[in-house]
Amino acid sequence: MPLLQDHEKETAERAVRLLSSLGQSVVRPLVQQAKTANRTWHLRAAQVLCAVRGKAAWQALLQLLLVGDTEVNKTICDLVATTLRDLDAKEQEGLSGEIDAFAIALNPQEQRTATISAIRLLGTLGRPQARKWLIGFVGSEQHHSIRFHALVALLHCLRGQELHKAEVARLLPLLEEKEFSDTVRLTLDLLDAHELPEEYQSVLARLLESPHVAVQKFALRKMGEFDSPAVVRTLVQQLDDQDTARRDAAARSLRKIPAARTALIKEFLACEEPSKAWVIAEILPIYEGKWRRDTLEEVWKRLETALAAEERIASAHLHFLKQVDPAYTYAQFAARGDKLKKAKKYKEAVRFLAPLKEFPTWTAEDKFALAVSQLKLHAHDVVSAPCRHDPALDLFTDLYRSSAFPVFETLKKEKGLEPEDLFYLGFRFVEGASEARSLGEDVLEFLAEKYPRAKVGKNAKNKLKLLNQSA
Repeated sequence: MPLLQDHEKETAERAVRLLSSLGQSVVRPLVQQAKTANRTWHLRAAQVLCAVRGKAAWQALLQLLLVGDTEVNKTICDLVATTLRDLDAKEQEGLSGEIDAFAIALNPQEQRTATISAIRLLGTLGRPQARKWLIGFVGSEQHHSIRFHALVALLHCLRGQELHKAEVARLLPLLEEKEFSDTVRLTLDLLDAHELPEEYQSVLARLLESPHVAVQKFALRKMGEFDSPAVVRTLVQQLDDQDTARRDAAARSLRKIPAARTALIKEFLACEEPSKAWVIAEILPIYEGKWRRDTLEEVWKRLETALAAEERIASAHLHFLKQVDPAYTYAQFAARGDKLKKAKKYKEAVRFLAPLKEFPTWTAEDKFALAVSQLKLHAHDVVSAPCRHDPALDLFTDLYRSSAFPVFETLKKEKGLEPEDLFYLGFRFVEGASEARSLGEDVLEFLAEKYPRAKVGKNAKNKLKLLNQSA
């Protein structure tokens, strides 16, 4: 046994192997020697006892923890953690019982190091039965190191378990401590993994006033587990928060509460802040169930007003309507845009016709209507080279590529187009890409025949003559 503290590492390790091979007969002599041995000897003795195992060996090992050396105790705890991998269920049960008995007999005030070691060992075992003893060490009356290790152990022992109400009552007050310590952080980790009883809704509301952002976000997350009107009101109020983290946490909780739908749509219709409206617009489509037509009409009216005033909030209302009822939304935009185009309010028409591009059901007729409206808003300069992109030309070209839509015939019938509009189209098409030149020639020929004596007809005829000469 004296060789356990030999300066030669190889000699000491061989002594460990030899003593371990002696089995239970070595336990009693080790216990007797431990009273006068140094820390190095204790570490080697712990290796022997972990190898021998059994009731007497575990008791002797735990007695080594009473020495009070933090490093020695930490190493012993690590040794036990390693040994656990080789123990069967019955052996683990026996070790757990010895640790329980050892832990209960300790005086935390006078034997703090040993108490921490016992807590660590119980956490390593991870048995739910240890929760009753461990929860007693989380209060502010305990030393911070004991509280820390108790919470870490509870994280292991309560994994997959439901929290008892008495445990919740002990843990929640820790979140109201002024300093954001490891105690608060670990308590958050512990409570985050478990559901809370309904009676603690008021406590969560109080935690929103915490000086710690992490605690505020925790309270907002946990509120998503309840669907009471009070919780919904609180969460909706948080959507006004300038802090992105708090606002996002509240939004995630509201997504879990279907009962929040009515309150959110009311808030959505009254909302004037684009960022808040967007948050709500992304929450509402998640709720299952068909939306009432009168609700959709209210949102549509709000969207119409926003588009007319060119308010940024319009995009949020559009997003909502597209998500919950795309067919209704498309029909509303198409009808309103066409009505404005016929009234020659082209700028307003574009605001309603342009969003149709984002729908998979965008029809050729509506694309033509948008092209006409954009054409009427664009300067018709055919003298100088094009200095800026004209989106109307792209739309007409795309339509012309599809033989299914009669672009030329529809252009001739379009009442909103003046001869000058058509000349601009014809001129730009014959000057542009080859795929649309034939359309341009058709338009110019139409103008030359229909208005032979007018300036626009003569210009069309001259342009065609130049094209033939260059060909």
